[in-house]
Amino acid sequence: MKVKHMQKLLERKEKMVLELLEKAGYEAYFVGGCVRDALMLAKTEETLSETFSIGDVDITTNALPEQTKEAFAGYRVIETGIKHGTVTVMLPGEGVIRNNGCCDEQAVTVEITTYRSDGTYSDSRHPDRVEFVRSLEEDLARRDFTVNAMACSIRGELIDPYGGQEDLAVKKLRTVGDPDKRFKEDALRIMRGLRFASVLGFEIEEKTAAAMLRNSGLLANVSAERIFVEFKKLLSGNNAGDVLRKYVDVLEPILPELAAMKGFEQHNSYHKYDVLEHCIRAMEAVKTTSENHQYMKMAVLFHDMGKPDTYFMDDKGVGHFYGHPKKSEELARRVLGRLKADKATVERIAVLVKYHDLLFDKDERLLKRWMNKLGADVLQEILEIKLADNIGTGNMSPELGQKFEDIRDMMADIIAKEQCFSLKDLAIKGDDLIAAGMKPGPEVGNMLQQLLDAVIDGECENEKEALMARLSIYRS
Repeated sequence: MKVKHMQKLLERKEKMVLELLEKAGYEAYFVGGCVRDALMLAKTEETLSETFSIGDVDITTNALPEQTKEAFAGYRVIETGIKHGTVTVMLPGEGVIRNNGCCDEQAVTVEITTYRSDGTYSDSRHPDRVEFVRSLEEDLARRDFTVNAMACSIRGELIDPYGGQEDLAVKKLRTVGDPDKRFKEDALRIMRGLRFASVLGFEIEEKTAAAMLRNSGLLANVSAERIFVEFKKLLSGNNAGDVLRKYVDVLEPILPELAAMKGFEQHNSYHKYDVLEHCIRAMEAVKTTSENHQYMKMAVLFHDMGKPDTYFMDDKGVGHFYGHPKKSEELARRVLGRLKADKATVERIAVLVKYHDLLFDKDERLLKRWMNKLGADVLQEILEIKLADNIGTGNMSPELGQKFEDIRDMMADIIAKEQCFSLKDLAIKGDDLIAAGMKPGPEVGNMLQQLLDAVIDGECENEKEALMARLSIYRS
């Protein structure tokens, strides 16, 4: 079947890989996610053209790995996973990449995999062995979901033996063949399915969803690093909240702390929702940037994770959660450590969770003190989390919303006017104090902090002369 909507894919530079393989006498096709993305882009081009693009391009061929290497004798070829039939070819950018290893920054890498069928998966992640096959349809049969089991020729012909295009049209996620078999082969497919539902807006077909839950225990066999990658991508999707609501039980084997929040009623008039629903609503509401999007979403999702462990009901039947920020920080650190998150991510999320209940007010001095303690960027993120936290209660008032806007503007004004709120902004340094007769050591740092406090409190101008005069008063 020839599909006119493949034009975006056929404009890709990787098309030359198909040309060279066909010239060498082999079959070759675009396959998997790039075909899915091309069809989605064509269908929704008007609404997604600015935010959606074709992802990594994969190519499948009936050429054996050694034959593929021969077909690209003039290019740099990396034996990425030659044991499983995959080699990576580096296509030239500005200049030609040869076997001497030279390549320019604009080089394009593309993975080429021989048609294959997989054997048993004893570790629920990697095939124990692969067998090269001669048929494209056999190769497509081993893939995870029907929407990823399509191929496209250099002439725009779509090969779709498992109904992927039909499922794509109705945004349905369905496995190729028996879902239990697919997930037992590779449990990471469960996380990939949840991620596709979140990022691409797919509905998971009923039998596929049931098999995800039945086989979710197999996620324990998948490396923590791979789980974390998929989890971050899941949270970045526009439909992350809905996926978490529907499938938190699927995540329980790897995120029991999250599942423990489900259905945990707060018994407090301040909150309309249980702990999980509150955190999901806050996550959906939080304002992020492209730089902090993933860790902000995670921090908001985790911010009340300690509530089930700190719950207390008073004699009036009102629920309280004394000390829950500290417990939530502890659990967030535990979860992120288990998922092998990098240290910087752990520390940033931990501080956001720890201070998510910080009391804000329209007070410049107070804001400057917190900006000094935590840093301006971190305090701005905490403010956004606090706002989202209030929205997530279901009881947000217009007056409170305006208060947050005013505080946000006040912080922005402090930064824009380069007002002093940290030691690096202070008009004098440690050397100035030493030159004035202070001995080097901790006392210098303590004195600088005292002077900074005086500037923040409006008791002293941030000018060297005024600060030195203040120093004399403190030392007298």
